[in-house]
Amino acid sequence: MKDLLVLRDLECVKAIAHPRRIDILNAFDKEPLSAKQLSEMLDEPHAKINYHIKTLYNVGILELVEEKIKSGIVEKYYYPTANNVVMSRKIIDYTLDPASEEGTVSISDFENTVENFYDAVEQGTLKLDKVLEYRNIQLTDAEIAELQDTMKAKVSEILANRKENDEQKKHDLVMVAIPTDLNDDVTE
Repeated sequence: MKDLLVLRDLECVKAIAHPRRIDILNAFDKEPLSAKQLSEMLDEPHAKINYHIKTLYNVGILELVEEKIKSGIVEKYYYPTANNVVMSRKIIDYTLDPASEEGTVSISDFENTVENFYDAVEQGTLKLDKVLEYRNIQLTDAEIAELQDTMKAKVSEILANRKENDEQKKHDLVMVAIPTDLNDDVTE
């Protein structure tokens, strides 16, 4: 099973947009399930669940992992193809600002970085356990500026000390502090 599946076209998004299909995906735990098992769990007719399963299977969100013959009937067992499913921002890529100015970051630049992140996780070249992440920490603007300056200095140092024969791969390196308490600042 992959860590991440990125939905890259509208057919995939339409397939997962139905509330019952979300229920089906949420019903899976550690074991594959058949349409019969899912229909019992979700209290839905077998034919409806089977229809939804086929839709998810046809776009690659579910995979067929096993077939068992019980009383002359073939029972198919399915399982999600990934632990996490996300929608590619490129599906709804809309902007009135076609290009950002030199030295500034636009939303589309950030979304391209997010796409590169999804691609790397999906292809297995970036492991989620190697991501440096801090959540809900309290920092002042001066501390954030210090972190940015330190990172900029370290990247410049690394580039200046690089040997010609060092193996290099292109990377997006982003350090951004995202406020998480925006609603706390709103006063009535």
